[in-house]
Amino acid sequence: MHLNYNMMQLINILCLETSTDVCSVAICQNGQLLSCVEQVNTQNHAEEITIMIDQSLKEAKISLHELSAVAVSAGPGSYTGLRIGVNTAKGLCFALEIPLIGLSSLEILANSIQNCEGGSIIMPMIDARRMEVYMATYDHQYGLLSPTEAVIIDENFIKKYEKAVIYLCGNGYLKAIDHLKSAKISEGPRTTSALYMAKISYSYFNDSKFVNYLNFSPYYFKEPNITQPALRKA
Repeated sequence: MHLNYNMMQLINILCLETSTDVCSVAICQNGQLLSCVEQVNTQNHAEEITIMIDQSLKEAKISLHELSAVAVSAGPGSYTGLRIGVNTAKGLCFALEIPLIGLSSLEILANSIQNCEGGSIIMPMIDARRMEVYMATYDHQYGLLSPTEAVIIDENFIKKYEKAVIYLCGNGYLKAIDHLKSAKISEGPRTTSALYMAKISYSYFNDSKFVNYLNFSPYYFKEPNITQPALRKA
């Protein structure tokens, strides 16, 4: 039986966003932001995230045991950042016996855009090195138009969207903006943030759209960019 939780109690969700070099933690209650702590351009997600969780809980005046769920950005994005965020979320869910919500990093970014023009496209992009980006497209009401994929910004991409009304967001969109001169462009936030997870995580909670934290893994989409060590000569 589906329960309408928001009619019964306060739903407190811890939100973790670690898909890029921004480490971000927020506490949301029934879809409203209570607190948010973030570090920009950090390479120390593993060291920062537990401190930030504690700080965010204190600012929201919420204890760990008052949490109803944990929501985490599940990819695409940085291999290391995603792994740290997801593992932290899984550990908390296991210890507290609460559900885990896995959210697309691109869907989170799409929700940073407000008051879109009807018929427009929301196009979140995360840098995937060189001229490639991770992207998906959404309509002005955040409905998914095209699924997540790794896209090279080339002539085919430009022709596909040259007449569109587009809202760009994310740390990869600067690769595309100069090539979309025929499109009507509005620029949104370049950084990912747990700020944008409040409403979407609450919606997922009410719809019981949880993932199994025992075997859940991030959506990497590509193999990590790891350089193999040179072989020693005998």
